[in-house]
Amino acid sequence: MNKHKTIILVAALFAGFAGLTGCATSSSPNEVAATTTNTNTETRMNATTVSRGTSIGSLVPDFRLTQTDGAQVSPDTLRGRPAVVVFWTAWCPFCKEEAPRINELAAQYEAKGVRVLGINIQDSEARTAGGVREFGIKYAVARDADASVAKSYKVQGTPTVLFLDKEGIVRYTGNELPEDYAARLDALL
Repeated sequence: MNKHKTIILVAALFAGFAGLTGCATSSSPNEVAATTTNTNTETRMNATTVSRGTSIGSLVPDFRLTQTDGAQVSPDTLRGRPAVVVFWTAWCPFCKEEAPRINELAAQYEAKGVRVLGINIQDSEARTAGGVREFGIKYAVARDADASVAKSYKVQGTPTVLFLDKEGIVRYTGNELPEDYAARLDALL
């Protein structure tokens, strides 16, 4: 009986840890972001989040990737309008769970000028395409085949979601869309 309880306890602890960290892409510990304030808008946005990489208030690192439709994408192509960048993998159950919410965001905000970009980390072209189909992804996707972009953004788990302002400054980072994502994006428009 004790052995059975021990197995259940270990399984519960593992599930809880996985829920807190997302699908790990690195062995580095998660960083905790401080409460931040966006002073560039009338609406003050305060949020405490689990940081998955690039610091709030910093300019995003440079990268050059090719989207699955053949278009080139970089921070320069994102600047001039707000952007939502989502790092994901095809094998991550949390990415699959978050995809419908990101599709909803894309449907609502791309028409308002917000760019939504998914960056797949290290999956093959076939596996990326399979993930796009399986998850029902409707927004633009680029492949980070060697994980160099994920490394420069210090991504430690997937999904990692970033909101960028028009200048390419990180205004949100976390392992999922914030509940108040609409207010946050409206403030960036």
